[in-house]
Formats: sequence, structure tokens, C-alpha cells
Amino acid sequence: MQELPIHYAEVEAIYNQTIGAGYRTVAITSAKAGEGKTTVAQAIVERTQVVGKKVLLVEMNTFNPVLSEALRMSITSPVTSNEIIAVEDKGYSLLPAPQSIRDVLQYRESHLLLESIKQWLVDFDCIIFDTSALTSLNQSNIPAEIICEVCEGALLVIEAGTTPTNLIQESIEKLKLKKVNLIGSIINDKNNPSLLAELQRETCRLDRLFPRVMTKFRKTLASLVLLNISV
Repeated sequence: MQELPIHYAEVEAIYNQTIGAGYRTVAITSAKAGEGKTTVAQAIVERTQVVGKKVLLVEMNTFNPVLSEALRMSITSPVTSNEIIAVEDKGYSLLPAPQSIRDVLQYRESHLLLESIKQWLVDFDCIIFDTSALTSLNQSNIPAEIICEVCEGALLVIEAGTTPTNLIQESIEKLKLKKVNLIGSIINDKNNPSLLAELQRETCRLDRLFPRVMTKFRKTLASLVLLNISV
């Protein structure tokens, strides 16, 4: 999983509209799998702990528990069910994705999940949930809309250029039915390069003939803020 540096302006903007605005429980979800919600969740958690807040990252993505698998590979002792683990090198705590069907069924009940959240908030200032995708359906899945419903707010991650419109509409409808407070959407434009990146890529074609000129030209392009827009 690629990490998102916490000093990025985009991370700061998301933080300021969520935890920085007073939210204590936030769910990060997406229309489909692989849109980058885990990357966003981890970045916000790391940004939050920098200001001295005790933050808990809860992984509810049973379909692809990236964070839980990475944690289990990094520690020698076995991780028991519902055990919160301190991620020392990151400065926050992680509750791994539930593995037993009993735990999954409990988290599917809104009132039971709310009770767990109340208990966690005794020890933590805020909680970030990394959910499964809203359109992911499998027998061990915890529906993302249920988690979003019990949180104070939710963010929807959308991968520009790849997520079908019908899946985005379906996801928003699910959130509306649960009366979720959708704080906003995050557009992942990794597959939509900026105009600047495209122009700089084209200049590389002439490096063989004019290496110094092209290097200087690329620096000039980089200084033009207007070119740093998505296409």
C-alpha cells in the first residue's frame, strides 16, 4: 500500500474538515475496492496523532484487510480478536479487522457497534474507520453503510476515470438511505495526470537532442502554477 505524506495540502484539507473540525468518529469508504480509502484513512490518522491526539484506526474491511495483514507480519505474538494494538512506529493504535463470523455479525448491528465506539472513546480522542467498499458483497462483509451510519461523518473516495457512474450513484443512495452525514468526496486522480506532468513527459522526447535545454524548460514549466491542474 502506498503511503500519502501527511504534509500534503490535500491531507491537511481533509483533516481540517474532519478531525480538525471537531469530528471524533469518521468513516472512510469508497464505491468500489481499490480506490485508495485505506491510504487516505492512514494519512488522516497519522496527521491526527501529530497534534497529540490519541487516535484509533479501526479496520472494518474484512474483504481485503491490508492494515491487519501488515500488522500480523510485523509482530511475533498472535493477535487475538478485538485486541487493540499500538503501532509504535506510527504513533497510533489499530483494531484489526474481525476474523470470526461472530464478531462480524455483532458489528453488523448498529446499536452494538455504537456501544463499542462509546467504550473506545473512553481511551481515545477520535476514531477513524477504514470500511469495505459500499458495493462489496460477500458473506463475511460488514456493510460500509452501517459503519458510516454510526459515525459522526463519512468521506467517499472515488477514483477518477475508473469508477463507473452507476456505482457512485448506488453508493450515494445507500448512504442517503442510512441518513449518513457525508462530509464530502475525495477524488483520487492518480490515473488523471496534471497538465504539467503531461507536458514534462513530452519534453523528455527531446532529451537526446537538447538535454540541457529540456531540463531548464521543465523547471520553467514546474514554476507555472496554472499548469498544475488535472486533465
